[in-house]
Amino acid sequence: MTETANETQKRPVIFWFLLFFAALGAMALIIDMSNIKDPLIANAMMLVPMIFLVKAGLNAMHNAGRHGERGSPQRNYLTRMLVLSLAYVGSLFAATELISEGDPITPVSIAIAIVPGIAVVGYFWAMGRYIVELKDEFLRMLMVRQSLIATGLAFSAASVWGFLESFDQAPHIEAYWWPIVWFFGIGVGAVVNKLTYGTTGETC
Repeated sequence: MTETANETQKRPVIFWFLLFFAALGAMALIIDMSNIKDPLIANAMMLVPMIFLVKAGLNAMHNAGRHGERGSPQRNYLTRMLVLSLAYVGSLFAATELISEGDPITPVSIAIAIVPGIAVVGYFWAMGRYIVELKDEFLRMLMVRQSLIATGLAFSAASVWGFLESFDQAPHIEAYWWPIVWFFGIGVGAVVNKLTYGTTGETC
């Protein structure tokens, strides 16, 4: 009886996310203060906070599973996002170690460099699958609304900054930052949904 209760008990998620960001900042500070020059050691240290992110993801998956069939789309989504996150971090670590500035461009170097980008593409695929799998029309509307807010924010920021950069009024920004702005917009969309509809659509 107690074992069943423990299996269905809600597990903390935000706590582990906060630990992840705290550990990320702590590692960056330690690397800076210790003046660590070896990129292999520095990158390996930055992988440590991923332990907390994985824990947060597993707890969120558990919480979604508590809702049975209703929580199944969210559990599938979280599973895909966790796998893609590990693939992204791992491929980025490998690319950083295997490709050095000034190295010649080869088919192998291109293949290595493109994997982190493909992992980010996977995030968008996972989001699309989540929307498709959602059976609840209200939850689907919230997710679509959230995605549209994120898209509008990211495209607007890219357009404004692109023109500033074009006329030499702002420094160059690498293109991979715009998907990051989009993911930030997903958070903004969740807040907007919460304020207007009283929920972000979470099942966990």
